[in-house]
Amino acid sequence: MEQALVVRPQLTPDIWHMIRDVAPAMHAARWFGVSNPEQAAAIMLKGHELGLGLAASFEFIKPVQGKPTLVPMGALALIQNSPLIEKVVINDLTDDKGNPIGCEVTMKRTNGFEYTTRFTIKDAERAGLVKPDSGWEKYPANMCRWRAVGFCADVVCPDVLGGLRRADELGADLTPEGDVIEGSWRVPPSQTPETEPAAEAAPTIEAPTSTVSLNDLVARYGAEAIMAANGGKIPGTDDELQAVATVLETANG
Repeated sequence: MEQALVVRPQLTPDIWHMIRDVAPAMHAARWFGVSNPEQAAAIMLKGHELGLGLAASFEFIKPVQGKPTLVPMGALALIQNSPLIEKVVINDLTDDKGNPIGCEVTMKRTNGFEYTTRFTIKDAERAGLVKPDSGWEKYPANMCRWRAVGFCADVVCPDVLGGLRRADELGADLTPEGDVIEGSWRVPPSQTPETEPAAEAAPTIEAPTSTVSLNDLVARYGAEAIMAANGGKIPGTDDELQAVATVLETANG
């Protein structure tokens, strides 16, 4: 019988101390696009929660517009390794001359829920993604494949992906290998596949910026108290950090 939620690895004091000690070195290396040690620590914490190794977390989780996102390659890795997913079928679509025109992806959970979506070159053109000398011109099959995987995963297994949004969803351009092109993000155009009606855009509301950092909370209250105040997990968003800070401050006078 399928569990409702994915069982996540437990954060122990030893793991937290390792993350805290390693974070400054990861930031100083300048390899992973993080802006400070706190951001490096947050990525490793989120990666650990998803079952990734600490170093692998930087390959699969990328900060885009100030938020942690999953690159499509990382999303597919988590899906393929999840015991909650029964099958993943990826079909590249071609025209009668063998030219790539899109990709269709089907995912099925062990509880029987199944969903199929597709993303085509026409979808990419409508969204303004196809540009001269881009991956969309050189490797259209790969690029459509990653978009189709992402849209299908959004419906079938957001729990497996830890609720993280896709990097391309926040406007990041992708490589043909399913990685993020650093610094490429912009406000993304609509990328609704042609098989689904376009929804009316909701008004954008600026979220308040939290002044609370994870390191500050850990230093004041400890990792166990933070997790207890946030339902047994490390806060992954500014809103969660602010809510946990309020709970802990109230409880401790």
